[in-house]
Order: sequence, then C-alpha cells, then structure tokens
Amino acid sequence: MTKKEIQMLADLIFDRIVEKQEQMDEDYHNQVRKLYENGFVINDVTDNFGMNEEEKLVGELAKMQTIMMILEDKEEYEKAAIILKKIEKINKKLNDGSGKY
Repeated sequence: MTKKEIQMLADLIFDRIVEKQEQMDEDYHNQVRKLYENGFVINDVTDNFGMNEEEKLVGELAKMQTIMMILEDKEEYEKAAIILKKIEKINKKLNDGSGKY
C-alpha cells in the first residue's frame, strides 16, 4: 500500500469510529431518557471512582481537546471540526449558563 492509500484507509476508519461513537452516545442518551420517563431517578450520579457528572464531562472535554489539537497539527481540519462539535456539546452541558468552562 502507498502512503496515500494508508492515509485514506486511516481516514475511513476514523470516520467510522466517530460515526459509531455518535450513535452510541445517542443510544445511551435515549436509554437514560426512557429510564427517567419510566420513573427511574438518579439521585447521585457517580461511578465506581466516585466521579460526579461534571468531573466526567471535564475528563471527556480534556480528551476531545487533545484529539482536536493532534488533528489540527496533522492539518486534518474536517476531522477536527467534528471533534469541535463534540467539544461544544460538552461545554454547553458544563456551562449551563454559568460561564465556568
């Protein structure tokens, strides 16, 4: 395979991963919404590490920002734009009007 073919393959794989992640995010959101609609209430959003939702979002934000910087360095701006949309969604959830992040 040539370098160009390898890069094309890598781009296709990345695109598929992003698509799958977006679908999984949407599925998860729908599952949580259905649980809530059926009366399930989450009193304390923590996981095994004791992280609350805000802490998880901050971690995800850091990860996405790192990925975006890598893509920008590689001049893969279309992929960086996709990651930027994820960053904006996370920021919106974190800020919730507070302007903290």
